Amino acid sequence: MKEKDLMKKAFILARKGRGLTGLNPMVGAILLKSDKIIGKGFHQKYGGPHAEVNAINDAELKGISVKGATLVTTLEPCCHRKKKTPPCTNIIINKGIKKVYYGSIDMNPQVQGRGIKKLKSSNIKTVFVDSQKNNDQLNRGFLKITQKKLPYVTLKICMTLDGMIFNKKSCSSSIGDLKQLKDSNNLRANYDSILVGVETIIADNPQLTYRGTGDKNLWQPRPIVLDSSLRTPLDSKIIKLKNNPIIFTKLSENSNKSIKLRNLGCTIIKLKNLEPKTVLKSLVKNNVQTVLVEGGGSIFSSFLKSNVGDQLILYYSSIFMGNSGLNIGHNLDRQYKLKKNITKIKKIGNSTMMVFES
Repeated sequence: MKEKDLMKKAFILARKGRGLTGLNPMVGAILLKSDKIIGKGFHQKYGGPHAEVNAINDAELKGISVKGATLVTTLEPCCHRKKKTPPCTNIIINKGIKKVYYGSIDMNPQVQGRGIKKLKSSNIKTVFVDSQKNNDQLNRGFLKITQKKLPYVTLKICMTLDGMIFNKKSCSSSIGDLKQLKDSNNLRANYDSILVGVETIIADNPQLTYRGTGDKNLWQPRPIVLDSSLRTPLDSKIIKLKNNPIIFTKLSENSNKSIKLRNLGCTIIKLKNLEPKTVLKSLVKNNVQTVLVEGGGSIFSSFLKSNVGDQLILYYSSIFMGNSGLNIGHNLDRQYKLKKNITKIKKIGNSTMMVFES
């Protein structure tokens, strides 16, 4: 099996760690001996063994010695001790692994090539199978936190050709067709969390879940709600589904409503203000790496004005709504020039998706 094909398999494993690694990157690893896969692993728990160690354990539990084996890992093995687990480089060396294929350099300042250097100094052959772009995309939240101490943020919204995001005269809040809605929902599989305002919870009672195909045990994104007065209904779907919602509020964490919500599995965080940057800093403390902002006009506008978004995804539905609609910019108090470039245009159903990135 070719190195690139093995690396693809390792990345499939890595993606299983979404939402499970805390502030650490998602990593997948495969062990080979005599051209046969003898062990697989991914980083599946914050503070637990890394992908390389899990792959070694997987092989040894089958009674297979890993001495002389080849390791394929999506990320350079760690070599520093400032964490709960021992350096993966030491374990690789001690187990007698003779060759390591790695897909990307670990941009953690404590690593950045030092792991590979240590392996080479122990006469382990290392081969770079360039998958840096794949890793940077998969671990964009980890990279953003490493560089700016903030999670990666995508703003997503669907609108008509005349810029309307809601029909004030209709019971339906949907603007896009079924294909657009499916594509929009598929985005959720790539994020740790989905952020909305309390008005969306009250008006639509959304599930805020990924409903596509894949592993039945796929991690569901955490619902994030900006709710200054704690108006989130106790019977909301996000609470019933028990996906560990985080609710930001200005009210006391010891108020009766806070206690009730906490007893139902919510994390209640009191902040003096619910400005986007303040919220995002708090999310990092709660191990959230990536945020998909799906709020209505006011939430969208506040994040847009704060300039904290890394990516903007707009779905333009091929309809005009006229004066029955609510405009996307109704909460913008000034002209706003988007300092991002169009990186993708794609037709989806009766909508056109446009992606803007820095």
